[in-house]
Amino acid sequence: MTTRRTFLATSLALTATLAAPAAVAGDDGLYKDVFDPQSSFVRVLSSGPGVAAVDGTRIDDFTGGLSSYVNVMPGQVALTHSGGTTDLEIAPSTHYTVILRDGAAPEMLTDALQLNPAKSDVSLYNLSAAGGVDLFVPAARAVALKAVPVNGAKSVALKAPLTLDFDFRAGETTLASVAAVELKRRAGVSIVLTGADGGYAAVAVPNTYLR
Repeated sequence: MTTRRTFLATSLALTATLAAPAAVAGDDGLYKDVFDPQSSFVRVLSSGPGVAAVDGTRIDDFTGGLSSYVNVMPGQVALTHSGGTTDLEIAPSTHYTVILRDGAAPEMLTDALQLNPAKSDVSLYNLSAAGGVDLFVPAARAVALKAVPVNGAKSVALKAPLTLDFDFRAGETTLASVAAVELKRRAGVSIVLTGADGGYAAVAVPNTYLR
C-alpha cells in the first residue's frame, strides 16, 4: 500500500532528478550555447593593433595581442586582415590560432587543447626573438613545455583549479615571468612571450569564445 510518506519521498526524489540537469547547465556556463560538435574555432594573435574578420565575424578586441575564438564550420574559411584576405582550410573539431605580423604572411597554428574537465590547458606562444623557450613552473621545479620555437606554440594540460607562477627560460637564462596565473577546469590560458635581447615580456590571457 502506498502511504503518504512513501508518496512524498518518491515525489521529492523525482523532483531532484529532474532539477539536476538544470543545475549542471548553470555550472560556469559550460553547457550554455553549446557549439556544433563538428565545428571548429579560429582566433587571431596579432603583433600589433588592428582589426580582422574570421568568416565574416569582425574582431577588434585583442587582449595581450589575442582575440577570442570564433566558431566556424569545417572547410574553407576567409580571414580578412590589413594585408588582404587569406583562405584557411579548417578541419572538424579543432582549435586554431593565426599569427599576424607586419610584412609576413599569416601563419596558422593548430592548438592542441584537451579541454579536460579536471585540468586547464596552458599554451605558450613564442613571438620573441629567442628560440627553444621552456615554460618552467617554479613551484614544481619542473619544465611544463620544452623548446617552443620562434613563432611557434605548444600546449599542456595542468591540474586545476590552481594558481601558478611561470618562468620563460632559454637555457639557464630566465627571459620573463608571469605571476599568479589562475588555472580553471576545462578552460585554458594562453601566454604570449615577446621581445628580444635586452627586454622580454610575457602576458597571460584566458581563452575566450565569441558567442
